[in-house]
Amino acid sequence: MKTSHKTPLPDAVPAKIFMPVLLSMFLFIGTFFGYILPKVEAHLMDRKREMIHALSESAMGSIRYYAKLAETGAISTAEAKLQAASHLKSLRYGPDGKDYFWINDTHPTMIMHPYRPDLVGQDVTDTKDPAGKKLFQAFLETVKESGGGYVNYHWQWQDDPRRIFSKISYVQEYPQWHWIVGTGVYVEDVRTQIAAITERMTFIFLGILAVIAILSVYVVWQGATGETHRREIEESLKKSEHKYRLLAETAREIILLFNSDFVITYANTAWTRISGYSQGEMTLCSIYDFIPAGHTQLFKEKINKTTDKQSYDQFFETELILKNKTTITVEASFAKMEASSEDTTFLMTARDITEKKKIEAQAKMHQEQLMQTDKMVSLGTLVSGVAHEINNPISSVMLNIQVFEKFWRAVRPVLDNHYNLNQDLEIGTMSYPQMRERMPKLLQFSEEGVERVKRIVGDLKDFSGHKPSDLRETVNLNEVVEKAMGLISSLTKKATNDLRIDYSENLPTLQGNSQRLGQVVINLVVNGCQALGETKRPLHLTTGYLEESEEIFLEVKDFGKGMTPEELSRIKDPFYTTKRDSNGTGLGLSISDTIIRNHGGWLDFKSQPGQGTTATILLPRYGTDEIQGRMI
Repeated sequence: MKTSHKTPLPDAVPAKIFMPVLLSMFLFIGTFFGYILPKVEAHLMDRKREMIHALSESAMGSIRYYAKLAETGAISTAEAKLQAASHLKSLRYGPDGKDYFWINDTHPTMIMHPYRPDLVGQDVTDTKDPAGKKLFQAFLETVKESGGGYVNYHWQWQDDPRRIFSKISYVQEYPQWHWIVGTGVYVEDVRTQIAAITERMTFIFLGILAVIAILSVYVVWQGATGETHRREIEESLKKSEHKYRLLAETAREIILLFNSDFVITYANTAWTRISGYSQGEMTLCSIYDFIPAGHTQLFKEKINKTTDKQSYDQFFETELILKNKTTITVEASFAKMEASSEDTTFLMTARDITEKKKIEAQAKMHQEQLMQTDKMVSLGTLVSGVAHEINNPISSVMLNIQVFEKFWRAVRPVLDNHYNLNQDLEIGTMSYPQMRERMPKLLQFSEEGVERVKRIVGDLKDFSGHKPSDLRETVNLNEVVEKAMGLISSLTKKATNDLRIDYSENLPTLQGNSQRLGQVVINLVVNGCQALGETKRPLHLTTGYLEESEEIFLEVKDFGKGMTPEELSRIKDPFYTTKRDSNGTGLGLSISDTIIRNHGGWLDFKSQPGQGTTATILLPRYGTDEIQGRMI
């Protein structure tokens, strides 16, 4: 009866590997959800508090402005109150532009509320929220105690009275008019942000855990297989001479015997088959004839560690030279055989691991590529979060600029009149005529700067989006190129002194997704910049329309180092990259090709070594069928 042998898998090994990994993951998850998320929530709430405090101060500044007009006699006090209330009623902020201000007096009577006109003029002393809290009395108590502060209560969701949510507002008193001005944010906003972060992190943790589990199983299996194989070789060497030779001749491993002069005295069939040498050709050859020069020193060190009483049976990696002058990588070990005093024989066993090393290198490369992909996703999430955080202070700055513009328009007649009467008015270190000339420009520059920041933030949010593309947008390719080049202007300025963009006039539109097409443009231009090598080399972009085939095209031509035919043939393969040393992932052009194909288009490359590369995008004009794959 034949006995089948299976590679045993030790029971204790999986537990040793998996338990620390699982414990570490649970500890990290517990720390994140039990400590970090509450800290993030508290931080977000603090930022919201700071924002409504700053907005409240801005609103008070507007009231003081109208009160000043009344004091100077420009308008009556009643008119000043009316204008101030009207101004605050028109102000909005927040992501949806629905967050607001309200005014009640110290009676309290409602003076102004943009979403509850039914309360205006009413006594709200006994008005309660759903929890039974007399919120307007709470406002009054807060301002009496410290002039202003935060109050928690429940109120309708912006302009929807059917939805009630927890809210925190900052109220502040303007004592000259006995007004209480307030504005607030909803706690639900912060909870929604925290829920989104929690959902994203949960998916990331599950993915990491799955990858670790698969790799752990692989490592355990490989370790058990290698250890079992090594034990089998050691046991076989202890058998009789006949069995030993039979095993040596039939073994898949390379077995060599050589004397103290390093002359080979025996080579098994595995070595002759792998190396291409015959037994006759091996006669009187030195072992060093088959060792590359770079591995000779290591080989000598391993032999020197082998003594009469102790063999050096630890495996080490080296290379062997074959008859065709190529090399293979082997995992080898030495042993010193029992011999007479006249001579000493060394036993060398080696296993060809060339393919194994290739597989390990590919596995490592794929792991690095997956890590790079995860970094790209995380970067998109980070960019989206940072863009969201920038929007709040930008909204506040824009609001203040609008208020200051109204202030300047209102106060300028007063200052003009004063200057005409006295001819002597200096504000700070600037005369009034200089200030009158420069102030509108300063306000204009400030507003344009804020608008530019808002546009950049919007572009970043679009660029970092991870949702499936909607290809129903009417797209102008010139606008896509202009927007993409604006995002990477700093990179192109550093890469080349000769950037030329030729936009075709009256370019037809196409149907697709401008944000995804922008990603393709950015990827092609970045690749072109990286290929230049010198700033004096030009980079040219050209858009145009082929009337005969009704195709819109974009051509990106760099005058860099170019590509070999082999590189060009694989340039769109997933995970293939010519920039491995600079952390290239090989994903960019593969993703770009997919995006263009989804638009019914075609992405093609032409290149020769030393003559640069030309990337061409062909896209069907709006209302035409997709382009069939072809070389251009």
